[in-house]
Amino acid sequence: VPYDDKNELKRRLYEVVSVQREADAAAGRGRVRGEHITRAQIDAAVNAAWQADLDFKRAMEVAGDEALAWIEANDAHGIVLAGRPYHNDPEINHAIPELVASFGFAVLTEDSVAHHMRPERPIRVVDQWMFHSRLYRAARFVASRNDLDLIQLNSFGCGLDALTTDQVQEILEAAGKIYTVLKIDEVSNLGAARIRIRSLMAALKEQRAELEAQYPGAEHLPQERTAASAAFAKPRYTQEMFEEGYTILVPQMAPIHFALVEPIIKAAGYNMVLLPSVDRGAVDAGLKYVNNDICYPSILVTGQIMEAIESGKYDLDKTAVLITQTGGGCRATNYIALIRKALKDSGNGHIPVISLAVASGLDEDNPGFNLLKPAVLVKTCYALLFGDLIMQLLYRTRPYEDVPG
Repeated sequence: VPYDDKNELKRRLYEVVSVQREADAAAGRGRVRGEHITRAQIDAAVNAAWQADLDFKRAMEVAGDEALAWIEANDAHGIVLAGRPYHNDPEINHAIPELVASFGFAVLTEDSVAHHMRPERPIRVVDQWMFHSRLYRAARFVASRNDLDLIQLNSFGCGLDALTTDQVQEILEAAGKIYTVLKIDEVSNLGAARIRIRSLMAALKEQRAELEAQYPGAEHLPQERTAASAAFAKPRYTQEMFEEGYTILVPQMAPIHFALVEPIIKAAGYNMVLLPSVDRGAVDAGLKYVNNDICYPSILVTGQIMEAIESGKYDLDKTAVLITQTGGGCRATNYIALIRKALKDSGNGHIPVISLAVASGLDEDNPGFNLLKPAVLVKTCYALLFGDLIMQLLYRTRPYEDVPG
């Protein structure tokens, strides 16, 4: 059931109703009043719902504009309390909005201000979720004003928000803003949150004093500020790098399959190095460079790469990294963003990260890497099929192994 295309939504809903009507007729079931929902009724209902959704979003924007006007008129300060829709539930937010307001801040939601700022591109993460995209626009708007700051509510951090928190932090800190995230999973004691908010208030007081020193005697301090760009430059793997024989590091993610694919990629002319299986050093490296709320597999994959980068075995001026990229809604699409952040944080942001993907719409450009050649693809598919076969044989026999090995 598509919610992004009004006409297709109407057609699909009517199709569903028609299928149900036919099923009822086949089973001898009739409606109590002998009536069925018509296409005209569905069209009218969808139009009404669509308009209600637009009206609600516009009402949020108007409320945000009114709050901003109040802030400016009263020389006050606002906090964009960014959270997911379920954070509206008082059983989940634990009255944090009221707590923030009690300190004298105006409280706004991210969807009440996001319309003021266009999204910046490219950013480090793959921006493919509507809530996240709105969150990044709101963060960028906050970064453009002296009278706003942002607090992000975060629950169940092992999900996609482990990606968003890092990205929002980068957007705000690029403009000299303070980033505050409140993790409120199963929290009943607000003491820690209160301390964090008090700390933010103290820092904001210092920033205001600095601003007042810049504009002595001003009746109103300037609200707009220059928001430094948080756009992320992605180093490309070029044809020249291929010709120079750059070492391409590949994390071990499927021991049977990758061992079969490795010689195929090498035969295509790429100087590929398949990294060894995960050891304690890879785990430690992953925990050092990856948000500890992210899923464990991403910690292991990034850790393998960073352990190799820091091993001293490779010329880091002639090294690249290869990672699969699914293009789906899972965190796996953003492994590439986690790796790029780790490389940048370690001082190796110049190392290109190659996306191995066939999905369309991914913002990747590595002209020196092309495995989409029929001969290479066919051999790779054979290797993956053989990998599946060997793995099934192994798992079928392993439980009955009398002598290990």
